[in-house]
Amino acid sequence: MGLISPRLMPCQGPEMRYSKAAVSSPASIANFGPGFDSFGLCLDTPRDLVTMRCAAAGTRQVRVTGRTAVPTDPLKNTASYAAMKLAESCGHEDFGFSMTIKKGMKPGSGIGSSAASSVGGALAAATLLGVKDKKLVLEAAAKGEELISGAMHFDNVAAALYGGFTVVSDARARTILQIRPPRFEVVVVVPDVTVETRRARAILPEKVHMRDAVSNLSWASGMVHAMMKRDVPAIASHLDDSLSIPYRKSLVPGYDAVRESALSAGALGVSLGGSGPAVFAIATGGSAKIRLAMARAFKESAGLGSESFVTFPGEGARIESVS
Repeated sequence: MGLISPRLMPCQGPEMRYSKAAVSSPASIANFGPGFDSFGLCLDTPRDLVTMRCAAAGTRQVRVTGRTAVPTDPLKNTASYAAMKLAESCGHEDFGFSMTIKKGMKPGSGIGSSAASSVGGALAAATLLGVKDKKLVLEAAAKGEELISGAMHFDNVAAALYGGFTVVSDARARTILQIRPPRFEVVVVVPDVTVETRRARAILPEKVHMRDAVSNLSWASGMVHAMMKRDVPAIASHLDDSLSIPYRKSLVPGYDAVRESALSAGALGVSLGGSGPAVFAIATGGSAKIRLAMARAFKESAGLGSESFVTFPGEGARIESVS
């Protein structure tokens, strides 16, 4: 397990280190199992590709391809907004850029679409400005997330930035724990329904029963131990949650039927991806059968079509090219 709490480093001067940078940033599962607003799992695929070029001071342009249902207004797009916040934190308020975002995932699907863009934008800006401190990138990316969700939270952006399994152990100090997970199959099924993060947060109660808090604490402790031991069945057995999923599953028609169908098809464990609507299953084989069973259950129980894919725990955002 690694502790990620780097000391702040001064930003470089006004000279740009590069004029163009391309960054790929991955999907992620926030609230992984019992880790509400704390746990995140980076996925190997899909990924967003953010390409940024330097432009005249004060110029900000955004173009989106791929899954294009995202704003192109620089003040409303999470990638460009995160890039601007990164630049501001270094004293480059007039940092000008043009940005192209190739979206690899559907927004509002529960697999960290906005976080992938936010991390990609922040890391691309940091690369052009010569900023090495990932803590500044994390902070800027979280501000991009806040733009969409209405609250600054780090579970998705930490996983997308650092990779592997991450724990936000102290949000105020921006302290992130990182654990390299074992390899296992992650079957993700996204039904044809959108769950807005703001709505998913609003549905949660302000207070919870002590027994539910204790249960979640126990499951979360077991999850961290299982990740450190690289024990896939134990990871799957600690996906239960009593703080968010009992409330949020009402936003995902057919959730209970899909969960049961996945387990019957051989999944080791099933849970909700982020705030939904994605539902994911963990397996060590038979992923094609599980994927089919989950998609069929959405159709039969809720009349919903879906898209699905199989992936694995992955590495974090990476710089693909610079010039």
